[in-house]
Amino acid sequence: MKKITLSITLGLVSILSGCMCIDCFVPQLPPPKPAIVNWEQSETSSETRLADWQACGGDKSGNFSRNPKDNLEGEDTQQAYKRQSAEHQRCLIHKGYHYIGHCSTDYMKSMPACR
Repeated sequence: MKKITLSITLGLVSILSGCMCIDCFVPQLPPPKPAIVNWEQSETSSETRLADWQACGGDKSGNFSRNPKDNLEGEDTQQAYKRQSAEHQRCLIHKGYHYIGHCSTDYMKSMPACR
């Protein structure tokens, strides 16, 4: 009984003192980059790019919301997202931006940025 108590005590002391690492061997992935980094226009400041991004419907973090702002009649959430994402991309293209991201998936191949 003393061995069990001693083992539990030593284990708790090791964990609480930081001498034992529980998740040390789990690789930590870097946070994903915002979608705005995949769009460029020569001689455009990052402030102007973000303002254009937001004017086209993107959010202030440089991403495009996965939650559609509105659904058309008979349109499900996925269809609304794809439509609004395409509108966002066309707006950026109209402003002179070029997409430099990946166009390897069928989904991206169907979008204005990759045509």
